Amino acid sequence: MNHASWHDDDDELLAELRAALTGPGPAPQATVDAARGAFAWRDVDRELELLVLTHDSSQDGVLVRDAAPAGPRTLVFEGTDLSVEVELEVEGEGPGEIVGQLIPPQPGSVVLTAGGGVVVEVDADPRGCFRLPLPDRGPFRLTCRTPGAGVTTEWLPL
Repeated sequence: MNHASWHDDDDELLAELRAALTGPGPAPQATVDAARGAFAWRDVDRELELLVLTHDSSQDGVLVRDAAPAGPRTLVFEGTDLSVEVELEVEGEGPGEIVGQLIPPQPGSVVLTAGGGVVVEVDADPRGCFRLPLPDRGPFRLTCRTPGAGVTTEWLPL
């Protein structure tokens, strides 16, 4: 059979096969670093303890005939090594904010994640206090990290 893509020269054919099998060479370092970074995040949620919601002021008086509680909504999340207390403050029609504290008091970082992804990350001061903007709508969660612990809350509806 004589076909236009067939090689008459075996040396040329072997050279092309060798080139195809050796590949393009090593990947660029930036690609390797990005792949390693993505791989490192594969189980980040397993490293975080899920905090237990132990108090929600919006549930106070639910079983009695009463108006919704006035003032900020207070939430307390407890974990083994780290707990978080937050107040959801909404004044009028403007955007609200989350004011919180890590317990025991210590510096750390707090990440607010909404349905669309990370909204903002702030540092907690040496007393463990932090302040974040409240998302416009939808569920959110907080992820807190200190030198000794990493915790996350469950998803919370507004």
